[in-house]
Amino acid sequence: MNLIYPPQQLRHSVLNRWLVSGVMTRNVRFEPMTMEGDINDWLLKGFSIHENPCRKQFVDERRKSVPALPVSAPPAPGQAVTNWDTTVEWNVYFPWGNPRVEQSGFYFMPTHMLRYAYTVVVSPSAHKAVLNLKTCGGVALWVNGSLAADFTPFTRNIEQQVKVEVELLAGENNLVICHEDLAERDTLYHFTLEYTGSAAIELLIPLPDSEDAEDIRMMERAFELAFLPTDSVTDGEVRLAFTEPFTQPKSFEMSYGSFFDGIKTAQLILGAGREHLVLAHTDRYSADYKYFEIVARIGRTAIRKLFGTELYNSSFQPADSLTLTVEERKRIALQCVAAAGIRNIHTAIAKLSTGGSAGDTAEIILEGLTSIRERRDCADFYLIALYRFWHDYYDSGLFPESFWEQIKDTILGFRYWIDEPGDDVMWFFSENHALLFHSCQLLAGQLFPQDTFLNSGESGEQRRIKAETQLTGWFERFFEEGLAEWNSNAYIPIDVLGLVNLHDLAAMPELRERAKQALDLLYEYMAAEAHNGYLAATFGRSYEKELIGNHSAGTTSLIWAGYGVGNVNSTSFNVSMYLSDYTPPQEYADLQHLQPDEELVYRLEQGKNGYAKLYHYRTDTFAMSSIADFRPGAGGYQEHVFHLAFSPEAQVWVNHPGEIYPYGSGRPCFWAGNGFLPKVGQYKGLGILLFDNKVEHDADYTHAYFPTYAFTEVEQHGSWLFGMKDNAYVAVYAANGLHMTEAGPNRGREITSPGRRNVWILRASDKLECGTYAQFMDMVRETTVDISLELGDVQVNLNDFSYGNIEFSWERPFTVNGEAVPITGCGVKGSLERTTRALGVKD
Repeated sequence: MNLIYPPQQLRHSVLNRWLVSGVMTRNVRFEPMTMEGDINDWLLKGFSIHENPCRKQFVDERRKSVPALPVSAPPAPGQAVTNWDTTVEWNVYFPWGNPRVEQSGFYFMPTHMLRYAYTVVVSPSAHKAVLNLKTCGGVALWVNGSLAADFTPFTRNIEQQVKVEVELLAGENNLVICHEDLAERDTLYHFTLEYTGSAAIELLIPLPDSEDAEDIRMMERAFELAFLPTDSVTDGEVRLAFTEPFTQPKSFEMSYGSFFDGIKTAQLILGAGREHLVLAHTDRYSADYKYFEIVARIGRTAIRKLFGTELYNSSFQPADSLTLTVEERKRIALQCVAAAGIRNIHTAIAKLSTGGSAGDTAEIILEGLTSIRERRDCADFYLIALYRFWHDYYDSGLFPESFWEQIKDTILGFRYWIDEPGDDVMWFFSENHALLFHSCQLLAGQLFPQDTFLNSGESGEQRRIKAETQLTGWFERFFEEGLAEWNSNAYIPIDVLGLVNLHDLAAMPELRERAKQALDLLYEYMAAEAHNGYLAATFGRSYEKELIGNHSAGTTSLIWAGYGVGNVNSTSFNVSMYLSDYTPPQEYADLQHLQPDEELVYRLEQGKNGYAKLYHYRTDTFAMSSIADFRPGAGGYQEHVFHLAFSPEAQVWVNHPGEIYPYGSGRPCFWAGNGFLPKVGQYKGLGILLFDNKVEHDADYTHAYFPTYAFTEVEQHGSWLFGMKDNAYVAVYAANGLHMTEAGPNRGREITSPGRRNVWILRASDKLECGTYAQFMDMVRETTVDISLELGDVQVNLNDFSYGNIEFSWERPFTVNGEAVPITGCGVKGSLERTTRALGVKD
């Protein structure tokens, strides 16, 4: 039997049903070279401006020869393929709506990736067809045994396309692909093939006679509709819900983890008639966001699908954190990391500092040295911890001299900056990595001033002097520009990691003082923009796992340690903070405790020339945050431009999805970042987003994250969707209408609105401002909204029940009663206003 599918209908017919081989990989080495460039420029110009020299060498060699046709007969699921002494298997590719044939991932070292793909296009007639072939790497395409294209752009993570003209026969046409790339850190490894003709073609996936195509289709359908009831689970079971129970017991394989903590596997059984497959229990974790890959096997066909959720175990949380001192909270946080942290050098130090054995600590640290010696990406995040470890334990007598010699050799052999030769893919060009590299170099030079550093040939003293100059420049830029990756709950903990080690260990008094000032400023940002201990803000770089996983974000535990609000978690990068004598400024603690009749408005400018103009509004019941006029209409990256939060789970944001596949690896992805950036305006609890997205993107819609399960009540009235969380309210409106997703992984948590040109309005309020939930809904429904979606000037005019007349358009600023909302002149330090709310509804 065969599997037969129509192409996926987007702008063209997408051929995304294939038999694919597993990905074959091999680490590759190149001639070590230096690099050039300025940190943070890539955020505005794109990361492709910094290309590793090794990529040119790889591409030049690949373009010299065309791969050979890899198959002479149709492959079958489970059939082996061998290359580079690696054996993988063919299997059916289930796209789950992804137009790409994709297996993106993260690779710490330069890695040559290669895989094959095979499909059959069934055409009703012979005709000449034009195919759009898209990839970031290199794709050789054969049609009916003849080479049709060898497309080799190799533009790292930047998709390119070419038109390929082919002759399709009446009936079956065999298509074969060889897909290659050089993986460097985060790698978008995918290709797309689009049919642009009008024939009613079909895709045929050949199966052995022993395979039951109908059973495969039934399981595929079950996975398409399956969902996790919530995106965050506290103190309970993580369950995957199937909409229709199976009549027979079903076996599943599960794998989970990440590139940071490794992949673990388990075997699961779902009993007949049961609707929920139990994946895990939170008592095995502290607070962590996990991706679970679930696999069902029908014969030799493996059906795989990814699901993600946050797990939070509250057993580490004290009964009343506010009664504890900062030092007491730090100690609890160390114990939490020691018990549940990812196995790495930071966690090893936490274990030792809380009574763990020296033997276990040494074993974990020696494992970690391998990654640093191999110069894997993010090695600087772990190398920095060795200096504190050396400072605290070298004279303890707990470890033999041979152990310390291995650490010393690792430090002396490292590559500390782009002006040193290397053939690795370590990323240097962001403020957090630059800080870590410079800090590592400084502390290494201080520790071994007379030794020779092998990669540069310089002495430790030379390294120290160089690093002091680099760090002086880094601080000058930081205090002038603030955070280029503003508010990022993924990267503030990394900045803190570098700063706190400088604060504690730098020999130069000026650097220690500057580090303290920078730490104080970061804590001021977090204290001003967190809501009940959770950083609820627009982000310069965002990831789905931090956007949804508020309990497990690194900033959450940093805020908790400093001020006792929010929750403790096992983020291992925070260990240095917990061991430090640095104390966050306690005068900021009160910013987390607004009275019911208070409001806080915080404006600040971040980044080069203040390009990020941020507006943050908060009451005791909600927080709304946005970035004004940030490159509207331009292609986005990981910028999170609007956020509304009532609790760690009850939060709402709007974006243009960077990719249409949930749980994808894109930057931007489905929930984090924007394919094209909107123009955003805000005044207090009112936010407006204007979209004018280009036609070349697959996502011809915009959407909002709105987890209905996290709200007390949710209901829709006409064009408005309303939600209540305790005594706070939200109303959401889109000019092109709203539709709640009712099936699949985003069931009950995604609101979509069609069209590339659109206007979204979000109004947050609470009982003190509006009275009851019913009264709030009545006032919002009476709001006059006048919207124009004309090409070139999307605009909106509305009369808010409290704020008055609001005007906003693509060409004009956000105004309230004729006055523009100020977004400039507040600088890196920012302007913070904490006042009594002017309550009462305008006539």
